[in-house]
This record gives sequence, structure tokens and C-alpha cells, in this order.
Amino acid sequence: MELRPLGFGEIFDRAVTLYIRNFVPFASIVMVLIVPLGILQYVLDRSAQPSFDAILQAFEHPGRTLPDKIPSMFDSPLSIAVFVAMILVTYALWPFAMNAVAVGVAALYRGKPVEFRSCYEVALRRWLQIVGMIGVSFLVVMAWYAAAIFVIVLFAFLIGVFVAVAPAAAFAVGVTIGAIGILALLPTLAPLVVALAFSMYAVVIEERGVIESLLLGFARVFNRAEFWRSVLFAIACGAVVLGG
Repeated sequence: MELRPLGFGEIFDRAVTLYIRNFVPFASIVMVLIVPLGILQYVLDRSAQPSFDAILQAFEHPGRTLPDKIPSMFDSPLSIAVFVAMILVTYALWPFAMNAVAVGVAALYRGKPVEFRSCYEVALRRWLQIVGMIGVSFLVVMAWYAAAIFVIVLFAFLIGVFVAVAPAAAFAVGVTIGAIGILALLPTLAPLVVALAFSMYAVVIEERGVIESLLLGFARVFNRAEFWRSVLFAIACGAVVLGG
């Protein structure tokens, strides 16, 4: 298969083409994650049904007095346990499924078929490095979160200063400062997600160490040539996921 830099539209076109032509093996790979999550989600939704019913009743009969306490799925210890299990299953299986898919794509680029067993064998062989990358990625995201909180507090302080100085312009100034804050955070979060994904791929596909993979992932995204493409690509992928 041809290896060359792809345009923004070509990336999506290539991805869709590869997955459609090899739907069965790729679907079997991701079912390892989807099936247990689907079962847990079903149990969680069943426990949350009283909450959904109460909300629906409030919309259908707005004049009716609401009960003092609306049922919540977190009222049940079982529901809480299922919710925690969903989080654990996601973080335990998702990196391996993601890497197995990447191994399958790499096989296609080498002219080989996508095989469920061989894809997971490659991913599982690097399980220790994958776990290490999960931990490092968590620390990176927490660092971004701390920085985001600092920026939010800073901008909230600036809004408070403007409100005290010019109350009449408080709304316009608040919206403007809030928009600037969001625009300052989004271009860092979107490529950060892409860089961490690239780091995970480097651990398995290139068999690099955890720290080396992390540095490679950031170097490949946070540069003049790829930064804004990464931002647009991450936003577009997020829109596809939300739409789905």
C-alpha cells in the first residue's frame, strides 16, 4: 500500500476504506471491548430507568408537583459497583483493543491480512509497556487539568475585576473573556489526545520504551507542520463520535 503524507480528507477516506474492506476482523477485535461494556451499560441503564421515568414525567406534566426525591441510579450499591466496573473495564481493555486495531492497519500496509489472534498477540506482548503508558498518560492529563483549572480561576478573577470596575459591561466582558479562555484551552487538549494516542502506538508498533514513546508522540504532533492538523483532526473525530 502506498505510503505518503495524506491530506485531511484523505485520512478519513483511507480509514473508512480500510475498515469497510476488513469489517469482520476489525469488528471482532473491538468486540472484545464493546461486548462487556454493552452488558454493563445495559445493567446500568436498567437501574437508572426510574430516574429517566421521573424526568420524562416532569417534561410531560410540567405543572405536576415533583416528588421530594427523584430516584437515582447511585442509590443502589449494585449500580455504583457496575459503574466502577465500567470504568475499570474501559481502562483495562481499551488500550489493548486500540493497539490491536493499529497492528491490523499496519499489517494491511505491509500487504498482510488482519488476523484477530496475531493482532492481539502483538499488543499483549507489550502489556507491561502499555500499562506504563496508561499511567504516564494519566499523569499528563492530570497536569493539563491542573493547568486548565489555573487558567479558569485566572479568567474568573479577571471577569470579577471587570465587573467591579464596569458593571454595565459585565456580561459582554464575561462572554468575551470566557470565549478567549475556551479558545486557549481547546487547541492544547485536542492535540494532546492525538499525541498520547501516537505515544501508545509507538509503544506497540515501534516497540519503544514508555518515556521515549511519549516524547516521540509529542514531537510528532506539537510541531509547526502537524499541530493545527492535529487540532482539526481531533475535533472532527470528536464530532463523529458525538454524532454516533
